[in-house]
Amino acid sequence: MLVSAKEMLTKAKAGKYAVGQFNINNLEWTKAILQTAEELKSPVILGVSEGAGKYMCGYKTVVGMVNGMLEEMNITVPVALHLDHGSYEGAKKCIEAGFSSIMFDGSHYPIE
Repeated sequence: MLVSAKEMLTKAKAGKYAVGQFNINNLEWTKAILQTAEELKSPVILGVSEGAGKYMCGYKTVVGMVNGMLEEMNITVPVALHLDHGSYEGAKKCIEAGFSSIMFDGSHYPIE
């Protein structure tokens, strides 16, 4: 089950440890990251760019793949699924799909 990245990072700050965030592009990378996190008993954030989301057939597919892997691999460590540098439209789609963390990138907007 996916967890909130905010809660995960709040616990990490209190416990004085870091949480790795690794971008995923396919099943193989995701599997390797999850296996390593479980082996090390370390929480992990799986990052997805908008391009990777499109490459993996959409955000709902990504959520389904990750949730299926968490169950089939018996992953017990906390895992967050994070949109990395997303647009407003991408953030909305990820929230609807079930992502547990969103990073909106407004860098192309004026500061005012």
